[in-house]
Amino acid sequence: MIVLDSSVLIAFFNDRDVHNASAKQALRELDSGKWGKGLILEYVFVETVNVVKRRVSIPVALDAGRFMRHSRQVELSLSSEVFAKTWDEFRYDFSSPLSFVDLAVAHVARERAGGKVLTFDRAFRGVAGIKAEPQ
Repeated sequence: MIVLDSSVLIAFFNDRDVHNASAKQALRELDSGKWGKGLILEYVFVETVNVVKRRVSIPVALDAGRFMRHSRQVELSLSSEVFAKTWDEFRYDFSSPLSFVDLAVAHVARERAGGKVLTFDRAFRGVAGIKAEPQ
């Protein structure tokens, strides 16, 4: 299992994104089973559809939402389950380069995916217990 970050999903659905080709390759690798099933947090779902709506279009944002909700490659995880732990970490760890959503992704990745995160966000690199893919 690997937790997907919005940076990969946004790049996948935005043909103008600098990481679009890499995102397409990463999702092909996910589909092939390279990392097992993908896990998408509810926070990542919201972030992705909102950014894709603004940067690309409403129809593409709807396609992104359908992919995240119905793809056999991924599982959608409700974020309410990790909210309290993420909030505590966010309030007390002032040295972390991660956003609130990123902290939730990291938390779930450590708990359920052996620390693996599919991301283009450099902030994940060097975070304890996180293995950012693609390398």
